[in-house]
Amino acid sequence: MKIIVTGANGFIGKSLIKKLIKNNIEVFAIDLKFDDELNNKLVTKIDVSLDDYDLLLSKLKGSEYDLMYHFAWIGVNGPDKGNAKKQLKNIDMTLNCARLCKELNIKKLLCSGTVSENNIKSINDENKNYASMIYGKAKSDAHNLLESYCKTNNIDFVWMQFSNIYGPSNKTGNLISYTLNQLNNNMEATFGPALQPYDFIYVDDLIDIIYLLGVNKTNKNFYFIGSGSPMILKDYLLEIGKLLNKEELIKIGVRNDDGIKYDYKMFDTSDLKEIIKDYKMTDFISGIKKC
Repeated sequence: MKIIVTGANGFIGKSLIKKLIKNNIEVFAIDLKFDDELNNKLVTKIDVSLDDYDLLLSKLKGSEYDLMYHFAWIGVNGPDKGNAKKQLKNIDMTLNCARLCKELNIKKLLCSGTVSENNIKSINDENKNYASMIYGKAKSDAHNLLESYCKTNNIDFVWMQFSNIYGPSNKTGNLISYTLNQLNNNMEATFGPALQPYDFIYVDDLIDIIYLLGVNKTNKNFYFIGSGSPMILKDYLLEIGKLLNKEELIKIGVRNDDGIKYDYKMFDTSDLKEIIKDYKMTDFISGIKKC
């Protein structure tokens, strides 16, 4: 089996490639730069931008591929989340992956989405946090355009909408890595009211599910990937403080509410049952202890 992975040097891409290697699968890794972690006889590194379609096509031609996983995305964290120009570029690069699948006759395309796609439902006249929602809107638009393109061109695709991911190698600055970093440095971790439902999934569980979605037959074009056990965000944060014996550094209600609303329906993992069957998820406390 031969599999293409974009964003190969990122947190998710690198984690998946390590699992593919363990299963003796040949990987064609695409990213702008690489480190030594991916040095392996089963990995072919291709350092090219996804917006250079012709160059990318020329580097991939001459072989047959079973799957493509697309994780590459500019501005997942930090100020570029609100950079509309860069987020539009991400949509174009996603469609380039679909074009590659058509040109190279790749059997299946799997792309990473985010629960933040639901943020656009929170926009109203009183909500001034528009910049942080541009990322979620771009993911949502990429999903819609990709679905249209793939169905028109008979490409089998899966949109994998990720919940919030945590793990020992996650340094992205998301909620969990931010909280752990602050507490480990004896600094306060500050939050808004944190009263909405949330879901966190341990990275190893996410990677196992992504792998299963790729190698198994899928009957749907969309799967939400989460722990299956969402709870109120405040409870997650307090649990971290308790586990690290630094409850006093968890400061809830210090920041203003950002206006983004989630509900429990967004975290429904029932569609995954046919794929993961009796797979046992890592509970939150056990996962945090590994971080």
